[in-house]
Parts: sequence; C-alpha cells; structure tokens
Amino acid sequence: MLHKEMTVHELQLHIKEIDFKPNLKMQVMLKLVEEVGELAVEVRKESIDGLTTDLKNNIKYELYDILHFVNHIANIYDIDLVDAIIEKDKINEIKYKRKED
Repeated sequence: MLHKEMTVHELQLHIKEIDFKPNLKMQVMLKLVEEVGELAVEVRKESIDGLTTDLKNNIKYELYDILHFVNHIANIYDIDLVDAIIEKDKINEIKYKRKED
C-alpha cells in the first residue's frame, strides 16, 4: 500500500509486486521513453498556455509514470535504486565539484 511518507525502497518494492515483467525489457524501456515524451508535451503546453490546474495534474501523472518505469527497469536488472542514488550522487559530487555540508 502506498502512503505519503513512503521511501524509494518501498516504492520500488510496490512496483515489483504489481508490475514485474523481466521478459519484456525492451518494451518496458520503450514505455519509459514514451512517458518522457508525454511529459515533454505537457511541459511544452505550459510554455504556450500557461500553467493550469489540469496541466499541473497531467505533469504530475506523467512524472509518476516515469518513476514507475524507472523502478520497473531497476527491478528487471535487480538494481537497488537507493544504492544507485547514493553512489551516483557521490560521483556527481566529484564530477560537478559540489561541496557537501
């Protein structure tokens, strides 16, 4: 069950429970690309029409769809996203010369 204070790990486990199709790697990857394209369309609409409540909701839902498929891909490859976030942030800290407080 999803809840407001859920962690990245909890979301990843939830998506694995409801949508895990390791035999469809390419299709899942293509769905991620499709969802990114749908987000781009919604963001472009904002630059033309301004931000409406409906448009903000569409952006919100496209962002979830992207998170869903990112988690699905991580599950297919047995990648812990929390570990990936921590490791990649350390790499980016050096790469972009960020200072941690």
